[in-house]
Amino acid sequence: LLALVWLLRAFLRREVWPVTPFNPALLLFCLSVPPAVWASAFPELTLPKLTGLILGLAAFRATGFLATTPRGLTVILTVFGLLGAGMWAVGLLGIQLPILAPLVHRLPSALVSLPGAPEQGINPNQLAGVLALYLPFVLTWLLVCLRRRQIVWAVLFGLVALAGAATLLVTRSRAGIVGIAAAVTALVIVSVYREGSLRQKRWVVVAALVTVTAGLVAGGVFLPAWLAGTVASSQVEAPLGDALRQLSLEGRVEIWSRALYALQDFPFTGVGLGTFRRVVNLLYPLFLIPADIDIAHAHNIFLQVGVDLGLGGLVAYGALLLVAGAVAWQAMRGEDRMRGHIALGLLVALIGLHVYGLADALALGSKPGLAFWLALGVLGALAQLPSE
Repeated sequence: LLALVWLLRAFLRREVWPVTPFNPALLLFCLSVPPAVWASAFPELTLPKLTGLILGLAAFRATGFLATTPRGLTVILTVFGLLGAGMWAVGLLGIQLPILAPLVHRLPSALVSLPGAPEQGINPNQLAGVLALYLPFVLTWLLVCLRRRQIVWAVLFGLVALAGAATLLVTRSRAGIVGIAAAVTALVIVSVYREGSLRQKRWVVVAALVTVTAGLVAGGVFLPAWLAGTVASSQVEAPLGDALRQLSLEGRVEIWSRALYALQDFPFTGVGLGTFRRVVNLLYPLFLIPADIDIAHAHNIFLQVGVDLGLGGLVAYGALLLVAGAVAWQAMRGEDRMRGHIALGLLVALIGLHVYGLADALALGSKPGLAFWLALGVLGALAQLPSE
């Protein structure tokens, strides 16, 4: 159906794909997908991810065509926000919190579960990944509304931010907390650098260097013990204990090593889109994590893209992020203040998502990945939007 719509638009309007700065990197990315699908030994795992990826590319394409005017951009941003609200609501109901159990049991199952979701419910870490993308965006607009003294909107965004922060604490996702902390730090630094005087900019540079240095030192000293999360086995049931070992630092390092082995063995095609969860136990058995524990992804977004699409896809994905950063920075330096605010929000959102992605991942083709492609589409549209 999507192909039919695209062909009709190409025939009637002579428009095949929107003109955006992402197109060269996106072409390389799309060329890496067919070999990854062909190489897959498990089509039942690959086809759902492929359809999710096609949907994300369709969202990017639609955004590029629709957000060519301020009104169209407003519509797309509204869709982006509503999509985040829907993901937050379904995720909160789907992670099976005991306090929400009476409410969940009264609701239709279609509202609190997703197709293909495991029986134990939605993974809290996936919900944290969605929050790592959306919460920095909300905080950016909260800051903008406070500066403009738009009290009603500031209260609204503040309430949304509080709800998101509370949900993040409920998920107990360390990767999500670190990702959002990095995004908030980037938001403060970039905001002061944009608005401040020369002296303030110098202080911002010094503060950024100190923050990065302190973060690296703290990460080297405290992160291993923090991620390990030692829990007495006598107090935890067996499945939960296995899951905790999976999330420990040692378990993650082992998963990362297997992803690197897979990338070395299949550098051009990857192991097949969405098949790492099956391939890792067949070709690269894990010792710290039992075979009956589902390793959905490589727990690192860049390694996951590599094992999904090969080195070509990984290079293309990195190029997409670099273009996103360049487009956002150019928009922030322009005279259009509103465009700069949107670009800043999306930039810190992508920072939060990919810092989170250093220890976890929203895999290509996953349901939350749709928001990532919408964010890229908005940035691409900003680069082509007339200044108003």
